[in-house]
Amino acid sequence: MSTLKQRFLLVSDMHYTMDQPTKEWKLAHPEVKPSAAAVHAFGKTQREKIEKIYEDILTEHQQSPLDAVLVLGDLSIDDYDYRKLPINYCKRFKEELMDRLPCPSYAIPGNHDSWPNALWKEFMGRDRRFSVEIGDVAFLMEDSFANVPALPNDPASGAGFTPMDADFLRSCLQKHQGKHIFLCAHHVHAAGRSFSDECRALLRESRDLIWLFRGHTHVAGVYEGCDGTGGKTLIDIGGYGYEGVMVEARLDFNVFDEKWAWGYQILEIYDDKIRTYHVRTDNVYHATNGEFSVSKRRERVLEHPIL
Repeated sequence: MSTLKQRFLLVSDMHYTMDQPTKEWKLAHPEVKPSAAAVHAFGKTQREKIEKIYEDILTEHQQSPLDAVLVLGDLSIDDYDYRKLPINYCKRFKEELMDRLPCPSYAIPGNHDSWPNALWKEFMGRDRRFSVEIGDVAFLMEDSFANVPALPNDPASGAGFTPMDADFLRSCLQKHQGKHIFLCAHHVHAAGRSFSDECRALLRESRDLIWLFRGHTHVAGVYEGCDGTGGKTLIDIGGYGYEGVMVEARLDFNVFDEKWAWGYQILEIYDDKIRTYHVRTDNVYHATNGEFSVSKRRERVLEHPIL
């Protein structure tokens, strides 16, 4: 019988931002450029959404203890410093969720968390890019949106995409040699934009690196044997986000479709295998297109043998 040794939860795309309607913000802060995705959270306030995520993680930990929580970006819709928000929602996310967790937690930024590294490190306590070793496991926490100019190239999408640095990848693979290694990034282009030929060769040749995890897409999915990732399997971990849908010539972020139901990824290390699966959390979504109830379920189970 397999023995469970370590257990991790990966979550992404929480998009914490303002609860107040745009008109209220504009009265007090005329310079603010709020996101069109602000306020709406399928019937919950933004703060209630963060509390829902916290409760989901806590429930998972109580059922079987977690060794760590990995947050793969888009903690906020801060879009520093385009939106000129008076509140740092990345910092608030850390304080209101990560600092309350009963296990260690680690975060990397997404395209909307476009804080320069020096400022990010002030409130997160780590650089935007790093690696961390936890027991038999190592996580390479890549910053795929390191291009953070004073004003983002595309303000509505935050920072610019940045391909992975081959020297960082090589040094991490050497540093954590012999561990079960997982590469985590907010976004990975499966078709190849993320990795140079040198990076793809390093991924292909590494026996230690098992899977790649990404957020950004807001959906769960598995892409096995991608050429753009050196043949390594790429896993979409879903998130607690939304999708912008055109409704009567207006972009509506409160339209629901079950494919972007909220959820997270579990990674388990056993003595003879490694297993990962997506969890769709239970929730009722009050959306523009109706009310939808989704029950908690496990899906997309993958296993990798430990020889």
